[in-house]
This record gives sequence, C-alpha cells and structure tokens, in this order.
Amino acid sequence: MRLLLTGLVVAVLLFSAVPAFAAQGQTSIDGSLLLATARASGFDAGLGVGIGATVGLPNVKLGGNASMAIRGDMSYFNWDGSFFGVDYSYSSLMFFGGPRIYFGKGGGKGSVMPYVEGGVELSFDSAEVATPFGKASDSEMHFGLAGGGGIEIPLSDRVKFGVSARLHLITDDFMSVAATIGTTF
Repeated sequence: MRLLLTGLVVAVLLFSAVPAFAAQGQTSIDGSLLLATARASGFDAGLGVGIGATVGLPNVKLGGNASMAIRGDMSYFNWDGSFFGVDYSYSSLMFFGGPRIYFGKGGGKGSVMPYVEGGVELSFDSAEVATPFGKASDSEMHFGLAGGGGIEIPLSDRVKFGVSARLHLITDDFMSVAATIGTTF
C-alpha cells in the first residue's frame, strides 16, 4: 500500500509539472482501462488501470506529417491464478517513459492520429500465495523495455479517445491493450 501511495504522489508531481514544458494544445492527460496477457503459465489474463501524460515537442522536426512527443504513464495490473487448488496473485505498479511519434496531420474532430512509441519501464512487482499455513508474499523491482502503438481520435477540441497495444519486455514478458480517454490543454 505504501508503494502505491508513493507512486501516486510521484505521478501527481510529474503531471502537475507537464504544462511548463509544452506549447498550448500540445499537452494531454489521460486515464486508461487495460487488459494484459498472462505473465506466466497458470495465471489468468490481468486487468489494470493507468494514468498518463503526453507532452508535444513542436520544435522537434520530423519528416512528412510526423510529430514527436514525450510520454510518461503509471499503470497498475493484477493477475490471479490457481494451481492444484492453491490460489495466488501477482500485481505490478509500472512506470513508463519514452518518445511517441505521431503520423498524420490530426486536427479536427474525428481525425485519426496513429502513433508508435518505445521507452523504458520500471516495475514494482508483488506475488502472494495462499497456503494451508497462511499467506506468503514476495516483492521485487524490475527494469525493462516497452514498445507499441495505437490511435487517438479527437472527440471534441479538448477530449480524445484512444486504443493502444504495448509489449512489455520485462521479467515474465506480457502484452497489454488499453482503451484511453483524455483531455488536451
């Protein structure tokens, strides 16, 4: 619990500083619902929630209609499973940071903005097993890479909807799919 609270405080401080680095209309904050594949055999698919921020970099010039941004997010995943009648769970608090490249002009309502992204990930993992003698648990910190892509669709001048997929190359690699809603300012 203390780890989750620390993560939330860091996220709030990070997201409150985001507007200082971007031009008007280049910054967004969003929330996500996530579905993740099993991290190891025996686990069911996992569910998660996340919050993130994207800061556009208008001074970074890429060829064609491509534009660059910096993405940072925090996600919490939980997996459950059972093996020969023994219940166990696995949870991860993950921090991601890296560049995101958008393709297309974007702009108005209904225009689709595809993107690719890649970066580093820090994961605080906790495993718990229910035994006849009580619960046993362990936690570890892992460092890895993540990459993926998705699309964003503006629903209005300030609200956007997105769908994405990301491959997490970390201990017990897995893939996540997210549905995101956010605001741009």
